[in-house]
Amino acid sequence: MRVSSLVVVALLASLSAATAKAQPASSPRVDPLPSWNETARKQAVIDFVNRVTDRDGDDYVPPAQRIAVFDNDGTLWPEAPLPFQVEFVFEELKRRAPQEPKLAADPMVQAALAGDVKKLLAGKHYDGLMRILALTHTGITTDEFNARVETWRETTRHPRFQKAYTDLTYQPMQELLKYLRDNGFETFIVSGGGADFMRVWSEAVYGIPPQNVVGSTALTKFEFRDGKPVLIKTMDQAFVDDKDGKPVGIHQFIGRRPIACFGNSDGDQAMLEYTTIGNPLPSFGMLVHHTDAEREYAYDAHPPASGTLVTALAAAPANGWNVVDMKTDWNQIWETDKMESTQTFSEALVGNWLAEDIENHGVVDRAQTTLEIADDGTAAGNTSVNRYSGKAKISGDKIELGRMVMTRRAGPQSLMDQETRFMAALAKVTRYRIGDNGLLYLLDAEGNEIVRLSKIED
Repeated sequence: MRVSSLVVVALLASLSAATAKAQPASSPRVDPLPSWNETARKQAVIDFVNRVTDRDGDDYVPPAQRIAVFDNDGTLWPEAPLPFQVEFVFEELKRRAPQEPKLAADPMVQAALAGDVKKLLAGKHYDGLMRILALTHTGITTDEFNARVETWRETTRHPRFQKAYTDLTYQPMQELLKYLRDNGFETFIVSGGGADFMRVWSEAVYGIPPQNVVGSTALTKFEFRDGKPVLIKTMDQAFVDDKDGKPVGIHQFIGRRPIACFGNSDGDQAMLEYTTIGNPLPSFGMLVHHTDAEREYAYDAHPPASGTLVTALAAAPANGWNVVDMKTDWNQIWETDKMESTQTFSEALVGNWLAEDIENHGVVDRAQTTLEIADDGTAAGNTSVNRYSGKAKISGDKIELGRMVMTRRAGPQSLMDQETRFMAALAKVTRYRIGDNGLLYLLDAEGNEIVRLSKIED
């Protein structure tokens, strides 16, 4: 049977109309960068991503070539008052120095324990810092090093924000990482920090797997220990992935030229230039400018420790690099759920307390070892040599103090020994009680009284 062309057209038209009626209404577009204010910087990111992912456009870039590189310190998380890996190294020295006299006698270790950051960062490649990195990062297996980093990130807190360091990532940059990956980009960290240090937590924190972390490295050595094959960390043939070293690191470890680069300091200038100048593919560069002293930090020419931003900032306009103003471009700095907490406890606990006994060994008479609990749960005090601070977890009569952020001064051996005993005792505390005599007793998991303190009256 032959069907006229008019009938076929009519049937197709009716089918098309029915199909159109069956289509659901389009949902409203979800903002991929909600923590970014509606400024030119946000729009520049979106416009670039749209251009390189539009298959019909002249600037289309295949997914395999969509490489985005990010500095870490000061770009994805803070670098103040010290870069976080430096904080890790200081904690290691603080832990080891009392038991290792040879280590404690090293001039750079003494500078670190005294908080002399200027001395550590002197020299083109931060010679003092490289020295203490060698002392704390070598001669151990990669597994041992990873375990130490994990312990550090689980037990230490930032001195200002009182949060785990890996909880202090910038929410706008987390959104940017996800937005790029959702659009076919592969994201990499390219940082002057140690590659092994970042690889421990980069996937859990940023969704960036260890193999996508480019950082400062040195040779590892294969050997057998206790009949098992292990890798031993050394400082031989150290490669510093900073400044001019960043483009080199990108070539050596990634093997493709990036089309998007994000940094925050003069140390990132070379990789921004490598990404955006003379690139045969469309490219994008962005600098994060720290301008928000209230919510984070404000600096450029004079950073607290590292992150100087002078020459890269001056070069930005001519090279078309976008400069993020943290204060005006970001409506949120941190992940809200990681910066808020509530807890309830007895008001009698709030105040300043003086240690009178530590694990039944008394205290040095002239020592003023104190613990102060604030009404927001902040814990701080003085060991009589060093100041410490942290955040207590308190609920009813339960309390966890854990390890604290401390200054790193040295003192008489008797006071240093007491400091070690006191801080070790605080780490074991699980409960507390306030006696009828007004004394505060800190208890371990078995109910033993391990620290006794008296209230210091105002």
